[in-house]
Amino acid sequence: MTRLAPIIHRSPQALGPVDTVPAVALRRAADEPTAVAIVDGTTGATLTRGELAARSAALAAGLRARGIGHGDLVALAMPNLPWWPIAALGVWRAGAAIVPLSPLWTAPEAARVLDRVRPRLGIAFGPLAPVVRGAFDGAGIEAELFVLGDGDGAPLAELLSEPGGDPFAAPEIEPGDLATVPFSSGTGGLPKGVRLTHGNVGASATTAIAALSSGGALDERAVVLACAPFFHALGMTLNLSGPLAAGARVVTLPVPNLDSLLALVAEHRVTHVAVPPPMIDALAYDPRIDRHDLSSLCLVATGGAHVPAESALQASARLGALVREGYGITEAACTVSAPLSEPSTPGTAGWLVPGMEARLVDPETGEDLGGGEPGELLIRGPQVMEGYHGLPGETAAAIDEEGWMRTGDLVAIRPDGQLEIRDRLKELIKVGGASVAPAELELVLRQHPAVRDAGVIGRPDPQRGEVPVAFVWLAAEAEPDELRAFVADRVAAYKQLSEVHLVEELPRLPTGKLLRRALRERLKSTAPV
Repeated sequence: MTRLAPIIHRSPQALGPVDTVPAVALRRAADEPTAVAIVDGTTGATLTRGELAARSAALAAGLRARGIGHGDLVALAMPNLPWWPIAALGVWRAGAAIVPLSPLWTAPEAARVLDRVRPRLGIAFGPLAPVVRGAFDGAGIEAELFVLGDGDGAPLAELLSEPGGDPFAAPEIEPGDLATVPFSSGTGGLPKGVRLTHGNVGASATTAIAALSSGGALDERAVVLACAPFFHALGMTLNLSGPLAAGARVVTLPVPNLDSLLALVAEHRVTHVAVPPPMIDALAYDPRIDRHDLSSLCLVATGGAHVPAESALQASARLGALVREGYGITEAACTVSAPLSEPSTPGTAGWLVPGMEARLVDPETGEDLGGGEPGELLIRGPQVMEGYHGLPGETAAAIDEEGWMRTGDLVAIRPDGQLEIRDRLKELIKVGGASVAPAELELVLRQHPAVRDAGVIGRPDPQRGEVPVAFVWLAAEAEPDELRAFVADRVAAYKQLSEVHLVEELPRLPTGKLLRRALRERLKSTAPV
């Protein structure tokens, strides 16, 4: 059988000049030091570009005084606060890389992540310090922990006590240097550290500017509401790196909810915001929308789960702004496709972003597909990760020798180049747009002394998209509610089990692979509990 030549799809836009985010941000700070860079959405306090440069320079000096530099990793646990970009920029200026931790994780969850990367130092928001300290202890990591506010660790001020030198000095980093290691479940399994270089993040910041400008220019006049968490690739790129590079003002929102979002959009005349998919329905139909002046909005972006076309259209009409979804993965430093110079068609995920190439292949044979057939999406571009941290085998399985990365998602590409996300081949459960790895919940369940084996899948849910459901094979007596509580004590709220069903045995192949398809068939005949 003759193999088809690769059918390569490309972005309708060329990728412009790319530089590292710290270099661009510091050049902008030197040009306009008094311009506001960050606004604390909770207190209204402002941080100018000059102050961002000065504080990050002092933090970088403090890190270097403690021997932190190129090749080192620094854990960062903090909600969306102005200190997040200060810490990130300081770590980058020292030559080190960030390991962002979710503020929602428990100590055992964070320990499983940190055990894979072994950071040399940690920075935490006061209320999160016990979690990070517990994670360090649980992973057997001996590292200093610096705390913003009160908490179990040294005051963050100690890191700022060294002379910072020229606050606008060019950072000694190269595009190939490691910038961050966020965690993703990849194509399934336990979370993996995604190695993103400064070149990856810089390219993604450039494409984020193109994507966010589809509704109105992302430039010095723009105001971006940081609704998506900075620890996530979506927040780090669309809410922080892109706006910093564009010179836009960023308003932080530590705890996203509709009331806070509406109030901040009205107060600060926000122009651009990225929200989780469930919030699109609220923007389309919730009566609270009419109580606020949202006329400044020009773009509401979303991603992580499919948004019905009618919801996007209704929200667009109601707000007088472009409301559209894009598609991205952590392994591509966030955005793969989005609206670009013109509005995308509702129900699609827009066009490939500048610099991104794609192929669609048969998931079984790897043959390229044409004629609009859906296939597994392969991507290649400067945004695509260096690899999975400490996992060369996983990296080789994901990225081939020509740089094509398997996304694990089933996609169709329209004749006009827009992407339709049909389904996902990977096993992730999408809860309100957030990814939940079944393997992680299965691991937690197996830690219960009464559990012999466990399998987790998703059940469709009208409010959250999906919810995790467990099938458990017991070795001793235990009640479903007891098992749900056991898991709830060890994972974030969005990962908690909706249901637990007790079974005699789990369907597995002789190799040990769990047959999730068989569990899904069983779930169809099982009423929610």
